[in-house]
Amino acid sequence: MVVLSGCPDSQSGEKDKQSAEKNAGCDTVYVIKQINEGIWVINENGGVNMYLVIGEDSALLIDTGFGTGNLLGCVKSVTDLPLIVVNTHGYPDHAGTNYQFKEVWAHPLDFEAVRQFSNLEVVENQDNTNSTGEVTDDKEEHSSLILLPLENGYILNLGDRNLEVIEVPGHTPGSICLLDSDHKILFTGDNNNVIVWLFLEGCAPLETYMQSLEKLQQRSDEFDMIMPGHGSPLERDFIDEQIICAKNILDGSCKGELYESFAGEGRICYYERAGIVFNPDNLFNDK
Repeated sequence: MVVLSGCPDSQSGEKDKQSAEKNAGCDTVYVIKQINEGIWVINENGGVNMYLVIGEDSALLIDTGFGTGNLLGCVKSVTDLPLIVVNTHGYPDHAGTNYQFKEVWAHPLDFEAVRQFSNLEVVENQDNTNSTGEVTDDKEEHSSLILLPLENGYILNLGDRNLEVIEVPGHTPGSICLLDSDHKILFTGDNNNVIVWLFLEGCAPLETYMQSLEKLQQRSDEFDMIMPGHGSPLERDFIDEQIICAKNILDGSCKGELYESFAGEGRICYYERAGIVFNPDNLFNDK
């Protein structure tokens, strides 16, 4: 386990005890663990991380996972404070349990994707989507989710802690990070995973993604740790490795090797810990 600044080892035993108690209130698809003062990670089926940040007046749930369990009940086992729910982007492993919540905040450029994957019946039966990935009409009518817009610089106030929205287009056009500068933590969704997917049809050009990374790099004195949507916490210098990886692709020094997944094929390049899966036909911004 990575021990974050402000989280002494002497407290780890108590945190483990509290985490075990909270896990008892969650479906077995979830493993929940306190990782810092007022911050819990909820991992679903070993695949995706959600984060619960607890403030004095309200709590913030960052992403909602695949939709395979009672996430709302799991959250309530930790806190009964008023809850703010945010999607870092609109893909189904981060917005799949939106159907359990009345309101969700997200970037407007990802609203369409969020709506598509926020429906219980769509989650239960992916055959309810057509070949283009659009939700069929008979499923849309069951969704009453209220989407609220986030934009760059917006502050989510939890009472005694604030999180700032940073736009990071790349993995999706509306991807965001959330910065808790007081506690030196950056929540990044899929923007800063060890392997970042940029080969999907809806991804921004690699050049745009690199600019998003450079934006975070310019503010790296405001955070020490990265909390990614998949995998373990990372130190802030991981962003430097991602930028070099992106530059190597853009300048042609890395052509990449074939990358195959359930979502299709791309090319992948690595630099130290960082990997980027890219589409050779979607590298540069339009002039």
